[in-house]
Amino acid sequence: MKLYDIENGIMVYYLPEELDHYAAERIRKKSDAVFDEKEVKNLIFDFKNTCFMDSSGIGLITGRYRKIHDNGGTAYIVNVNSAIDKVLKMSGIYRIIGKWNSKEDIINELIKGGYYE
Repeated sequence: MKLYDIENGIMVYYLPEELDHYAAERIRKKSDAVFDEKEVKNLIFDFKNTCFMDSSGIGLITGRYRKIHDNGGTAYIVNVNSAIDKVLKMSGIYRIIGKWNSKEDIINELIKGGYYE
């Protein structure tokens, strides 16, 4: 399974089936390396394949959000199932990161705003 895509400054991170401490640490290290190499302005967390997430996942998301936000970018969440949605709601993450139906919806909004070509 592909871990991420980057196009026109938008990184889509395809989160794993289980977003636990081990997976969160691996993703954090990889995304830090990518952020150092490429200009990432917007970040989309794709939960399509994720069935389990613990507090390490929340920490990963908030940490990546801070990195993107500090560089003037925005983060988005897509494809959450009801169990993950409940965890994200309880964590308060939706106060800082918006939930969208699909990455295509986000890209369409970025196109309208003149960011994405």
